[in-house]
Amino acid sequence: MGLPGVSGPESATWTESTATHPGFGTRAGDSLRPNFVVRWAFYLSVCTIPFSLLYVPGTGGHVGVLRVVQMLLLCGILSQPRVCLRLVPTALFWFASYIGLRMVWGFWFTPEMLHSWWANSREFIEFLPWLWVMFNVLQFPDVRCGGLWALGLGCALCALFHIAGIGVAEVPDGLENRSSVFGVNANELGVTYATAMIALLGLCMIRPRTPGQLLVPFPLIALIGVGLAKTGSRSAMLTFVIGVLVLLFFGKAFGSRLSRAAAFVMLGAVVALILWTIPTVLERFDEINPGNIGLGNPRARMAPVLWEMFLRSPLYGRGPDSYQWELTRRAMPYLIKQGKLIVAHNLALLLLVETGIIGFMLFYGGLVAAITAAWRARFKPCGPLPLALLLPFVMAGATVCNPSHYLVFWLAIAYALAGVA
Repeated sequence: MGLPGVSGPESATWTESTATHPGFGTRAGDSLRPNFVVRWAFYLSVCTIPFSLLYVPGTGGHVGVLRVVQMLLLCGILSQPRVCLRLVPTALFWFASYIGLRMVWGFWFTPEMLHSWWANSREFIEFLPWLWVMFNVLQFPDVRCGGLWALGLGCALCALFHIAGIGVAEVPDGLENRSSVFGVNANELGVTYATAMIALLGLCMIRPRTPGQLLVPFPLIALIGVGLAKTGSRSAMLTFVIGVLVLLFFGKAFGSRLSRAAAFVMLGAVVALILWTIPTVLERFDEINPGNIGLGNPRARMAPVLWEMFLRSPLYGRGPDSYQWELTRRAMPYLIKQGKLIVAHNLALLLLVETGIIGFMLFYGGLVAAITAAWRARFKPCGPLPLALLLPFVMAGATVCNPSHYLVFWLAIAYALAGVA
């Protein structure tokens, strides 16, 4: 019997090793440890997630931080291929199958839109090797914790730039003080901030607790929280709240419920102070009150249109990117005159419209594998942290956003899959 949720020859190897050597109970044995290159390539790839659209000066916008990190990861893979590629998560096959189906559907249904959907599909293709490497490196508990610290420190640095006004751009949606930084979409940046805050909160609760674990996370959470408030992202705030609730109600491994509740009350006070000082998020939540949800809120008009489009071709869908013109015409017609098209802010409906029930089942097959692994991991030393990182994305993807092109979304999937190690 092999490792749960893992394919490949290594699953048999690990089972044999465990049976032959009693007490050898970890996937990552003492003989397999990430070297310096693998560790720091991994840490940098996580730390630079908020800077993924930042380009290296003097390269004319052709060489970005993301490409540099990918080259470092490639060096790490070449230096220790067995550490980086030895296990293949089952979820990888589900996601790869979805991408293959999406491309076939594109050539069949919407060949005239090749320039559009090929760019999206290529982005998916780039995510999968990263997910594969992340899953393998995260098998090692010390590297796993270091990666969460890297995410927190990277987002804290980005928030510092955000607060200082370096690389900041205002979001043109009619609200004052809503901004992003380094060209990243405000919602994506906000969700990245929220995920980092959840990770830091989980780090300060994982045992054994060190003085650094208890003292460092909360100032970083406060700093990142200011950056989140500046994005004005409702999706980010919902992500943060869901993650915190998961840690509160499923964190038995982190201590008593009373101690957890005390920590969350303190955290809630900090977040409330930030939102009171920078009320952009609260102002955006006012847009979805019952009085204007059907008239003044564009996203409320998008869901019924997408659902109707899905019902026209429920099994196969309409092909990638084929929905955008009709969705814009029916939900936000004024954008047609401006030469703009909108995209679906709902991952579930997007999958159904583009690839039908077949594509939906393939993509969510991978998500179910990750959620199942995260659910089982709550009895491990990492506790409910993998679930707290991934569940908000799953819920948000079914309601208010499409996180499939967020790097931090794929990091949460990798962390969830590796959480049972």
